[in-house]
This record gives sequence, structure tokens and C-alpha cells, in this order.
Amino acid sequence: MKIGILLHPYDEDKPAGLARTIFELTKGMLEVDDKNEYIIFTKNVPRKAPELPGKNWTLHPLGGGRFWLERLRRAPRADVYVFNTPVMPLFWRPPKSIVIALDFAYWYLASLTIPDQYRRFVTYLIHWISLKKADHIVTISSATKEDVVKLFKVPPEKISVVLCGFKKICAIPEKEIPLPEKFFFFAGILKLRKNILNIVKAFAEFQKSHPGYHLVLAGNPARGAYYDSVLRFIQEEHLESHIRFVSHLRDGELSYVYRRAEALVFPTFIEGFGYPVLEAMDCGIPVITSNQSSLKEIGGDAALLVNPHDPHDIAKAMGSIAETPGLRDILIKKGKARAEQFSWHKACRGMLRIIQEVF
Repeated sequence: MKIGILLHPYDEDKPAGLARTIFELTKGMLEVDDKNEYIIFTKNVPRKAPELPGKNWTLHPLGGGRFWLERLRRAPRADVYVFNTPVMPLFWRPPKSIVIALDFAYWYLASLTIPDQYRRFVTYLIHWISLKKADHIVTISSATKEDVVKLFKVPPEKISVVLCGFKKICAIPEKEIPLPEKFFFFAGILKLRKNILNIVKAFAEFQKSHPGYHLVLAGNPARGAYYDSVLRFIQEEHLESHIRFVSHLRDGELSYVYRRAEALVFPTFIEGFGYPVLEAMDCGIPVITSNQSSLKEIGGDAALLVNPHDPHDIAKAMGSIAETPGLRDILIKKGKARAEQFSWHKACRGMLRIIQEVF
């Protein structure tokens, strides 16, 4: 069988989020399958070829432009096409197709401005067409499967769930960076969907009774009104000396921070999966995360689940970890066991099994 995989978006330097999921699924399928032939399609000619295992794959850039996916009709032909986002060619139907859906944050978090509402409608329409056209759909959590059924009226039997793996950050040698002695930690891009403002508000409440603690926020800021509101709140509450921003951390630096944090605070509004939850658990620190989207599914009873819309609830969880004897050790033990249930090897075997069973 010839399997075509759309490796897009493809970030050669620092794959994260969507790009990381797509790359790891592609890499993992090649690691577990040496029988089928793969065609790896990219939008543009990459600056460097993807570092993928095996010899049973070829790379085929399609060329850029708005309608680059339409060039698939003239590209080397595959038997099955795997689209790593819910976007398929509008004017060509592959012989067989699987679409992978991660999350639909744009539906839940779009602002009420006319430009945002227009983008939301166009994105929804493209996703609706692609999800209806696909022969099968794979989601990376049960929460996303529920969204596909609810938002796009897709029958649940057309959808399979494949839970992702994660990168074992703390297996990487540490690289020291300056840190406060006691701190809670957040990792991820600093924008609305990550709930940074409520994290900061929760820390402000917690810090009043725990003045020795700090908050470390790691990630690149999404500049704009939301990020400005976070900075303004920090200044108004005079928290500049207790909240530290650090830019994108390399793996060795992230390993160093994870191992020294009091806990990961990750109560984001919506995640298709949520890698930092499992990274932190594997590194041996407690996790505070959301009681909604995929995060309650990933964290289970190994994390403290909070209402992401309620800073007081987040602050209470921080207080529980700081004050409750033995709770930290319990969460660490449960977290280690929970993280062991997830791997890219398992995820990619699941993907391959779905391709074989469906087609």
C-alpha cells in the first residue's frame, strides 16, 4: 500500500503544538512500519529534509500558493492520504482519505469583531467540507471527537481516537538557568487560549498568603491587547518581582525548570491534547490543569482539576499543593504512572491499525 502523508505545517527548527504532533505521528508511523511505501508531501521545498527513519519514504514538495493542495491531483499517487489537519483539496477527491483533527479553539475563542467572525466562518466551512469528504477521521482525544460530532454533525462511528505520546523532556541533560527558590511553572505560548491572565490572577491571590513563592511563565508572547492586559494586571498588583517571564526554553533548560518547579499550572481553556501535562508528570512534579477539553481526560485523577474560568479555584489548588502534607508526593506518584500510559509508539501503531482496518 502507498500511504501519502501531508506533513504540514512543517517547522524544521522548533516543532511545537500542531507542528510537533504532525511530525511525531509521521516519524512514528515510519518507525513501526517498514512494509508500506510512504510519500511525504510538504507545501514548500524545506530548507532541510525531514529527519525521518527508514528507507520506505520519498519527499514530494507540492509548491506554495493558496491552492497548493490542489496539486495533489498531479503528484505521485497514493492509495490512502492522511491529512494532518481538517483541510483537504476543494476540487479533487483522493481515492481514500483520513483527516486528523486536533482541536477547534477558533470556534470557542474567536472575538466578536467582524474580521474574527469572518475568519471563524471561513475556517469552519473549510473544516466542514473536509470532515464530510473524508472517509475516516482521527482525533487526538475523546474531547475533540465530541466536538467533531457536535459542531460538524459527523456520525461517531466515522471517528477513531488516537491519544498522542509526548517527549520525555527530563531524559535530556539539564542546562541551568537562573530560577527563584520556590515557584509554580507554566509552559506554552502566552496568549488567550492559554488562560495566562487567570493564572496570574490566581497567583496574585495565592501569593498574598504565600509571599515566598514566585510564578515562572515560559513561552513566546503573542503580542496584542490580551498580552498587554496581563502586563497591566501584574503592574497594578505590584507583582513584577514575583512573576518572571522567560522566552522559549530549549529542551535542556525545560528539563532543568520542570525538575525544580513546585508544580505545573496549566489550566488552559482548550487543548487538543496538552503535552506539558504529561511532560511534567514524567519529570516528577504535580500538575494543576483544567477540568474541561482534553485536559481532564489526559490528567485524570493524577492531576488537580480546576475551573479555568475561576482564578479562585486555581489559587486554591496552588494552596493545596503548598500546604497539604503528602499531597505533592501522591500526585507525583500518580503522575508518573499516568505518563507511562502514553507513547508515540503506541499512538502510531494505533494509526497504522486504523489505516489497515478502514481500508
